[in-house]
Amino acid sequence: MTIDFTCQKCDATFEIDVQDLIDGSEKLICTSCETKAPPTLVEDFVAALTEMRTQVAALGKKFSLAMAFETEDLEDLDAKDAEEDEEDEDEDDLEDDDDDLDDEDEDAVDDEDESR
Repeated sequence: MTIDFTCQKCDATFEIDVQDLIDGSEKLICTSCETKAPPTLVEDFVAALTEMRTQVAALGKKFSLAMAFETEDLEDLDAKDAEEDEEDEDEDDLEDDDDDLDDEDEDAVDDEDESR
């Protein structure tokens, strides 16, 4: 299995064998301008490829599979994930506000008890 890359800097295209990338025998580097991906990004990418390959092998017992990913397709997912993250943060803020109100109610009850 191979992956085709296009360098964002120089527009050169190159191909890397997935197994070589996973083994570390081939680096994710542009063959034209030598632009490199950050090591942590490459590590995460290799981990995801390894997991995907494992899951595809498991599916292969029941189905044959062919996949194609385009970066542009995934950008839509990134925007959707960002929206969902914002919604989650808004919900967390509402929960925090509710907790603050509960704490204020408890403080008011404590103050009333102390004044008696």
